[in-house]
Amino acid sequence: MRHRWSSIAIAAFDGLFAALGIWAAVGSGSFTRTLADFGPRNDHLVHDFGAASIAIGVGLLLAVRRTSWRTPVLVVAAIWNGLHAVSHLADLGEARSLAVGIGEAGLLVVGTGALALLAFASRQDA
Repeated sequence: MRHRWSSIAIAAFDGLFAALGIWAAVGSGSFTRTLADFGPRNDHLVHDFGAASIAIGVGLLLAVRRTSWRTPVLVVAAIWNGLHAVSHLADLGEARSLAVGIGEAGLLVVGTGALALLAFASRQDA
C-alpha cells in the first residue's frame, strides 16, 4: 500500500514540475508576472528554470515505474527544490509583495520536506 501512495505522490510532483517547466519555457512573460516577479524580467533565466524543472519532472516520471530510480531521483529533486527555497528565502524582499514571497518560499519548503520524506521512505523500501 505504501508503494502505491508513494507512486501517486511521485506522479503528482512529476506533474507539478513538468507543468511549471513547460509554462516557464513557453510562456515566460506570464510565468514571470504570476510566479517569478523578482525584479527585472530575464527570459533566459526563466527558460533555464523551465529546463531544470522539466528535467526533474521527467526523472520523477521515470521513477514512478522504475523503483530502483526512486531514491536517487527523489534526493536530487529534494536538493534542487531545497536550494530553490533558499533562493526564495534570500530574495523575500525582491518579490512583488511580501505575502507572495513568503507564500512561494513556504510552498517550496513544504515541497522540499515532502520530497525528502518520499526519498527516505523509498530508501527504507529498497
